[in-house]
Amino acid sequence: MVVVSTKEFRDKQKKYFELAKNERVLIKRGKGYVNLIVTDEINDSFFGNDWMRDFFAIPEEYRCNPFEISPSGDLFWADKRNVEQAKKSIGIGQQQIKEGKFKRFSSVEALDKYLESL
Repeated sequence: MVVVSTKEFRDKQKKYFELAKNERVLIKRGKGYVNLIVTDEINDSFFGNDWMRDFFAIPEEYRCNPFEISPSGDLFWADKRNVEQAKKSIGIGQQQIKEGKFKRFSSVEALDKYLESL
């Protein structure tokens, strides 16, 4: 997935139209995103049948808009249970940092050495 500004898109339209044939292209405009979609049929939808099937497989009481968190619409974020678990984990991590319960490594080598010692 590629995210570009409206200015960059204007300056290089041909490049992004070609890229959108094979890759997802999002144009950031203000706080929103415009999806650039290339299709051979006018009635093709942005979401494939598989995406829709998987979205509706999530129980209704747990469904939420995945695009509020992920510009790609990743279905992991369409389930409130996943969102709440991620928020909880982030909160735990932030609390551990406040309490000094973390290890800081000055280099990749130091991290590797620590991991090998476990």
